[in-house]
Amino acid sequence: MSKKALIVEDHPIVTESLIRMVSDSFTEMTCVHAATGNKALAYLNGNHFDIILLDINLPDMSGIDFCTEALSRYPGMRILAITSMTQRYIVEKTLQAGALGFVLKTSDTKDIIEGIRQVMEGNAYVGAGVRELIQKKSSGISDTPVITRRESEILRLIAEGHTNQEIAEKLFISSFTVDSHRKNLLLKLGVKNTAQLIKSAISLGII
Repeated sequence: MSKKALIVEDHPIVTESLIRMVSDSFTEMTCVHAATGNKALAYLNGNHFDIILLDINLPDMSGIDFCTEALSRYPGMRILAITSMTQRYIVEKTLQAGALGFVLKTSDTKDIIEGIRQVMEGNAYVGAGVRELIQKKSSGISDTPVITRRESEILRLIAEGHTNQEIAEKLFISSFTVDSHRKNLLLKLGVKNTAQLIKSAISLGII
């Protein structure tokens, strides 16, 4: 019987890799792609998908918010997060929001395929790298987020009161890229708005 997967991912290279991986490993699986959370939600209206492969850092919303929204509309939807974000807080929030599984983009192919297989069957699954993150909590290891040099620059400019467009002009990047970094920082620091972002960054000594 034919099955369908919805891939929610805004990076074309990652999307192509996932489509190829799914097609090679699940011969009866058809893949549909959405580059934004809102487009993916629109696809869910009137269509059945056996699994959603979800990036957490989307252009228009976080994958955590997507999980909450999708599952409030379509309870029982099976979602596997596939992301490069390696903060324990994000893993926990994503699973709390209803995702059945969480694997890292840096995982080997076998790990990702096993995650897809398990989640399609309705089972919970966390990849090897994710299990290590979760184990940090019980061992008392710090989970301080890793902030890149570019993110630090953007944080400093946000704290100085600059708009996305002003930051883009100063750093010679697009305002879309600035907004993507801002959303990523909100996720990494586990906050909801700019004021909380600045407060958290100061308390952690990032700025």
